[in-house]
Amino acid sequence: MSTRKIAEWKKESLEQLQGLMSKYTVIAAADLTKVRSSQIHELRKRLRDRVTMVVAKNNLLRKSVELGDFKEAKLGEFVKDLTGSNILLFSELNPYSLIILLDKSKVRVPAKAGDIATNEIMIPAGNTGLPPGPVISEFGEIRVRTKIEGGSIWVASDSVVARRGDKITAKMASVLSKLGLKPMEAGLTLVVAFDNGTILRGGDLTVDLPSYKNDLITAINDALNLSTEVGYVTVENAPRILVKGFREALALAGEAAFLEEGTIEYVLKRAVANATALDKKIPSQESA
Repeated sequence: MSTRKIAEWKKESLEQLQGLMSKYTVIAAADLTKVRSSQIHELRKRLRDRVTMVVAKNNLLRKSVELGDFKEAKLGEFVKDLTGSNILLFSELNPYSLIILLDKSKVRVPAKAGDIATNEIMIPAGNTGLPPGPVISEFGEIRVRTKIEGGSIWVASDSVVARRGDKITAKMASVLSKLGLKPMEAGLTLVVAFDNGTILRGGDLTVDLPSYKNDLITAINDALNLSTEVGYVTVENAPRILVKGFREALALAGEAAFLEEGTIEYVLKRAVANATALDKKIPSQESA
């Protein structure tokens, strides 16, 4: 009876995985190492309209591909290299949009001993709400100055207890927990993705948004400058071209001493400037 139940459970899991692989064009795997169940629960709630998440053993996933009737032969290649504990993400988003979505969906979690700080961790000055006691020595051990006021422990000044890349100690984690602080940023990191027959791994799944943004801004500015210089009119550069044309027309009018309502002030100013410059070059009678 027990064996039959296990077999039935496996059958249902296989059918679920095969159905999802047939339905979605993008399948990704994220490493579950050091990922807490509370994080997965929160991410499922946040992303349920755009991403379906399933935790499955690698052998079961390989079996579902082996027994399924899929057009994409590379699905087998996608699953065969999976190792360790992973969560599968099924979506219609392309892998890079999925990475950005996961990055924006990171959650704040308490620090644990051994964690690596993802950002600077600061304990702000003020009332901790904690009564005086042994915890005072814990603050001292992580170099946070305190004082007793109104029956509570107060942090004397803003105190940085860890910088990005530092290892969280047991004492540090204990104090942060007592203060109710959640300094760690946690989320899922994709290790491999399958997108319509294309397999992306490792560095292919890195999205450096600040760098891409700077490159895009540079490219746009270069395109605006070039199109303005050659006079290729678009909606975006039309104001620039008009300003450039006006300035060039004024300069030409000044050179040719062409007088009309829009140029007379510029032509006269240019004439005065030229006369002043010429006057300085002519020796005065006194110096002669």
